Amino acid sequence: MSKATRYDPENKIINTVRTGFKGLLLFVMPMPVLIAALVHLLKGNITLSITSGLLFASFMVAAIVARHGFKLESKFKQRKFSKAPGKPFKSLAAIILAGTTGLTSLFLGGNGIFESALFAAVTLIAFYVAYGVDPRQDKSGDISLGVNADEVYEALEEAEVKIANIEASRKNIKNSEFNRHLKLIISKARGILDLIEEDPKDLSRARKFLKVYLDGTARVTESYANTQNKSASTAALDQNFAEVLESIETTFDEQHKKLLENDQFDLDVKIEVLKAQLKGI
Repeated sequence: MSKATRYDPENKIINTVRTGFKGLLLFVMPMPVLIAALVHLLKGNITLSITSGLLFASFMVAAIVARHGFKLESKFKQRKFSKAPGKPFKSLAAIILAGTTGLTSLFLGGNGIFESALFAAVTLIAFYVAYGVDPRQDKSGDISLGVNADEVYEALEEAEVKIANIEASRKNIKNSEFNRHLKLIISKARGILDLIEEDPKDLSRARKFLKVYLDGTARVTESYANTQNKSASTAALDQNFAEVLESIETTFDEQHKKLLENDQFDLDVKIEVLKAQLKGI
């Protein structure tokens, strides 16, 4: 039996805020290089101005790459079952940052090659001390016989994309009641993903439901949002959409319960009924 878990949006918001602030110093520290570029330009020293500008741009590239690495790392840490980021963006950023620091020391600081190389090495070490290395080992959880880790990774990623599409469509719907239902549906969807991460063998029982639920919900939500934006919504369509949302919400609660109970048969019947309802939208 799977462990009951709860999707915690507050914790996700905290992690998102922390990630949002992480690495901002990388954008601030190179500002003297930008100022130097402007000063040299005003003095008519075009060569040093261009050099300073290129070095500043390189610092910005390092900061942007690092921030992307931080976001991937945060997403990886929040999930119990996930592939490690495919590319070492943090390491790439560290190398760019260290190299740029060395070149800045050499061309703008008036230091020699040895001193500049030392500055580069210290910068590289400081980056890893401050931000750590890229995650390299996948989180595979408790894989059971008959469950393929890659299939679970793929299913979870596809589910996240579909949930993101539902969220994007939700923001375009002005009806507060529909928004409330969709927020609950998204929360329940993530709760199901939590269960699968806790016990990957649940995927075999949840795969059909996830496909019907997420595909259907994403499709009807996007369709309704587009219709509403065109001011083509009718009372009948609104009523139909409301009923479908309630059915999806209820059925997802039952999916959560069935996964906990390892029961599948009755739910398959309910899924087919829900599929028929989705086709009516």
